[in-house]
Amino acid sequence: MTLTQTAILTKKFILFSTIALVLGITGFIGYSIWQNWYLSTLPIVEEQPDTKFGVLPALGFPQRPVSSSNFTYSLDTTTGGLPKFDKIIKVFFLPKTYATFLSSQKSQELAEKFNIKTAPQILSEINYLYKEGEKTLEVNLDSGNFLFKKEATPSAKTLDSDDKLMADFKSVLSSLGVLKDQLKNGRAKVTGPQISIWPEDLDGKTIFTPEFNKSLVNAEVSGSADNTENYLALNFTFFSIDDSTFATYPLRKAEESFEDLKQGKGVIMIEPPKPQVSITSVYLGYYLPESYTPYLQPIYVFEGPQFVAFASAVSREFQTSGN
Repeated sequence: MTLTQTAILTKKFILFSTIALVLGITGFIGYSIWQNWYLSTLPIVEEQPDTKFGVLPALGFPQRPVSSSNFTYSLDTTTGGLPKFDKIIKVFFLPKTYATFLSSQKSQELAEKFNIKTAPQILSEINYLYKEGEKTLEVNLDSGNFLFKKEATPSAKTLDSDDKLMADFKSVLSSLGVLKDQLKNGRAKVTGPQISIWPEDLDGKTIFTPEFNKSLVNAEVSGSADNTENYLALNFTFFSIDDSTFATYPLRKAEESFEDLKQGKGVIMIEPPKPQVSITSVYLGYYLPESYTPYLQPIYVFEGPQFVAFASAVSREFQTSGN
């Protein structure tokens, strides 16, 4: 093959390669435009709740002397209305614990940490009561939850600072072997000699308990909280939340829960001084009752000046009737 023929073949190759490249790029661009158009015409597929826990039990709100229907409400939020939320929400599983052959020994060790040396009164198969002098300790062997009381007149000791009371309370819980990970970074509140800590927020939502300003893990101290001898009461009620095991449920619209509140189906957590209530904030939280329940369920929280109320947030068809 001569040099002239080689040059001609090279030019043809370059020409055909250029044409193929242009056609390929044009075709790819055309396909991308068509694909984007086609996808935009498809209906939006919404995530569907799996409701794998089935119908949920009633929330078990605490009984209150006043009904939420006794008040008239005005919405005074920043928008003047109720906020919008996602259509589905998570419900978390709470595994139930049971007594083991070591549970009675552990309860005895716990009593000794409160300087109680007596043998327990067996109230039932799973409930032990320790008494010595002015001290009592009741322990549930299944859950490990307990209530300590000391019959003593509160002294006039000067209380430590709030930060020190809280730090010392957690230190005492740790020394008792009951400071759970979910309690280490939860919200906390100190009101005079009363100390409370809650489980940490879950899925960006606060966990609430039957008393708005008092948790299920709380204590009353005299002076300082660094020694169990200074405790007049210590109530430890804790249920572990498995944040890796959850189901999704349709969320009740905020408008529906607001109507529930007006019809007496909510619960007043902080009773207002007047029958006319201004609601300035509405948000979602989770409710953890005092007695064991297998699921941590969402609630709507309605807040205003000197007022707080709860109402259920799961769609009615997936929740047993009742509070």
